[in-house]
Amino acid sequence: MFDGQTTFRYGGRPIADILAEQAPEPPRFSRQNDFTVYVMGPYTAFSAAYAYDDGDRLSTPFQADPLFEPAHHVTDSGRGDMEQALRDFCAELRDRHSCRAFIASDIGIPTYRQARELNERRDDDEPEVQGMAPLDQSIAFAAHSDAVLFLFTQGGLTTGVGTETGGILGEFHLRRGNPATTHKPGQRVAIYQDAEFGSATVDELPYGFDVRYDEFRRRDDLHDKVRNWFDALTREARDTDLPVFVPGETYAPEE
Repeated sequence: MFDGQTTFRYGGRPIADILAEQAPEPPRFSRQNDFTVYVMGPYTAFSAAYAYDDGDRLSTPFQADPLFEPAHHVTDSGRGDMEQALRDFCAELRDRHSCRAFIASDIGIPTYRQARELNERRDDDEPEVQGMAPLDQSIAFAAHSDAVLFLFTQGGLTTGVGTETGGILGEFHLRRGNPATTHKPGQRVAIYQDAEFGSATVDELPYGFDVRYDEFRRRDDLHDKVRNWFDALTREARDTDLPVFVPGETYAPEE
């Protein structure tokens, strides 16, 4: 985790301190115990029951997906909970690879809408809750994480994460040919796409941005590819002193 000084803060506290406290830890200690991985993906599963009038007649309204399991990831109201699927995948990453994998909702920073709702219910003697926009949270989490993993699978509604992907890659100047200082080394950012997932925008990302890109078909296949990526990062950081984040003028606090 990058614990250097940056302008990323919430409630007056450095984001690095908040992540150090709240990012879930792996069950077993290892030399990579503080290797922090920010995982991004859709929080909502596509459901034919909501998209089509006769969708509820299908044996299942959800698409086959390597991460989403209807037996475990459907709410009592019948909605597909991709957020829980991502959280379960992060738990597997922590267990298999001894890293601190997390999704945004694992960290106790509310969005502006959530903060407004909390403030409407708070007592007069309680402090006002501050909000932070989802994209701002993601940029801060990505900056301080050793690795940033974007997941695209056919079972998820990807509009939100697709927007944040472009925002983060652009924020860190990872577009190929961009002369600006790269704030996040592209080796530390990866896009993994389910082989059955189809999106012209996502398919074209590797041509526009200098980041790692790969496809997978099965859950175990994804874990194998992620393991190889983590190992490559560890070797490169050891051999070339690959930085986690380069603040530059934009994100470096004033002395």
